[in-house]
Amino acid sequence: MKRPLSRLICLILCILLTCGCLFTTSFAANDDITLTAVNDSFLPLSSSTMPVRRGGAQYVPYSVFSGTLGISGSYNSSDQVLTLSNGETSLRFDLSRGTVYDQNMNSYTTPAYWINSTIYVPVKLVCGKFNLTYSNIPAAAPILRICNSSASLSDSSFVSSSTNTIRSMLDAYNGQSSGSSGSSRPSGSDSDAIPTPIDPTTGQPTDTPVMKPSAVYLAYVGAPGKNTKAILDALDAAGMKAAFFVPADGTALDEDLLRQIVGRGHTVGFTLLSSALTMPEKLRVANDTLFHATGTVSHLVCISDGSEHLSATQQQELLDSGYRLWDASLDSRDHSYGPAAAAQTVTTALSQTTAPVVIRMGQYTATARTTELVCAYLSTYSISVQTITFTRSPVNNIT
Repeated sequence: MKRPLSRLICLILCILLTCGCLFTTSFAANDDITLTAVNDSFLPLSSSTMPVRRGGAQYVPYSVFSGTLGISGSYNSSDQVLTLSNGETSLRFDLSRGTVYDQNMNSYTTPAYWINSTIYVPVKLVCGKFNLTYSNIPAAAPILRICNSSASLSDSSFVSSSTNTIRSMLDAYNGQSSGSSGSSRPSGSDSDAIPTPIDPTTGQPTDTPVMKPSAVYLAYVGAPGKNTKAILDALDAAGMKAAFFVPADGTALDEDLLRQIVGRGHTVGFTLLSSALTMPEKLRVANDTLFHATGTVSHLVCISDGSEHLSATQQQELLDSGYRLWDASLDSRDHSYGPAAAAQTVTTALSQTTAPVVIRMGQYTATARTTELVCAYLSTYSISVQTITFTRSPVNNIT
């Protein structure tokens, strides 16, 4: 009797463990899913439009606020500016600069981002400015609910009346996800995919760029440091050359990294603020350091805040001293964005111009991966990449 009983107990335990594993797996599968609701209705559940978090803030596609919430959204592709407005209040998100202003020119610290080929905006800021409410409701999967005065149900009533709807949405989504290769769910982390070209007339993704710059120049501005080698490796892997503009303000420079930059075929230049005094002297001292490290000198200068801020006297002093002035025309925002968002910022701008573009990147944690993604885009769409050199005509803001 003991043996059959022990077998029965083992069988029961196995069944319970199996059911428990299945239940846990099913429940855990919803941990990465967030449903979105507006007033008393759910929006379609899609991995490409699901809420995400960036820098501790919750973001949703700007289209969530359009229509029933009484907010209109318009995107100016040439300026890369998204405007949300209800006629009285407005928010202006400049994606190229990473800035946000309201109708009274008050600034805010949560910019918009390109994520999953659409523009995401911060929930808290938008709701606060347009007198909307939002709540994160625990359920079978978390629910982000955004409401105006038209909502008739409390959060608890909304969830209890939507049990079947929630389950159907999750079943359908999990079925689609399990049948696809790879992970399609956003988690707020950056994607490894090559950035998607954006149609400048519609602001929507397109298969190939509608426009291409006549030339692209890669410029890294800042002191070489712990991230420099990874950036150099990324450039080597892409087979592309760049210019590294290092500080000429007395900042100590790593001579070994200067040698690596020059040794791998890249150009070195110098960067200064327009407010710097005795620029020719500072550049002479910086050139002494460069020559000691590499046996080369440079007459390339990038004014960090733009050469248009130089006085006529400063411009003439630099030109008389034999320097060529270059300005970055596109900031990648790699100092504040993750790699995918920074790369999308760059490639969106590239798909909206035929003029030459100087891409500014720093030497930050995100920069190497940003470089890989940008270079992959440039290569994929056969965009001409040229190197900043003394003999090339400068791109700058001097009129």
